[in-house]
Amino acid sequence: MTKGRSSWAPFSIIIGGLIGTILGSLLAYFFQGEFPYDVLAGGLFASTILTVIQIIRMKSKKDNVPEADERVARNIARYFLYTSHIFLAILFIALAVFTLLDYEALPILYLWIFFFAYIGLSGIGGLIVKRR
Repeated sequence: MTKGRSSWAPFSIIIGGLIGTILGSLLAYFFQGEFPYDVLAGGLFASTILTVIQIIRMKSKKDNVPEADERVARNIARYFLYTSHIFLAILFIALAVFTLLDYEALPILYLWIFFFAYIGLSGIGGLIVKRR
C-alpha cells in the first residue's frame, strides 16, 4: 500500500461513518416520522473529533517507522482472541447458572454491564499489549 493511500484511509472511514449516521437518521425519519436530531448531532460531533485526532496524528508522525511490527500485531490478535473466548465462556456459564436457578428472564441491564465491561477491558488490555 502506498503512503498516499494509507494516510487517507482513516478519513474515508470517518466519512463512511458520517454517511451511515445520515442514512440511519433518514431511515428513522421515514419509518418513525420524526427526525432524530440528537443522532445527527452526535455523528457530526464524533466525526469532527475523529478528524481532528487524525490530523494531529498525521502531523506528529515524522519518521517512516511502522507503529507496530508483526510480533505486536500477532500479540494483539492473540489477546483479542483469548479475551473474546473468555468473555463468551463467562457469558454462557452465567446464562446456564441463571437457567439452573430457574430464572425465566435475565434483566437486560446485566447484559449491558457485561457488554461494556468486555469492551472496556479488551480496549485497555489491547493498549497495554500494544505498548509491550
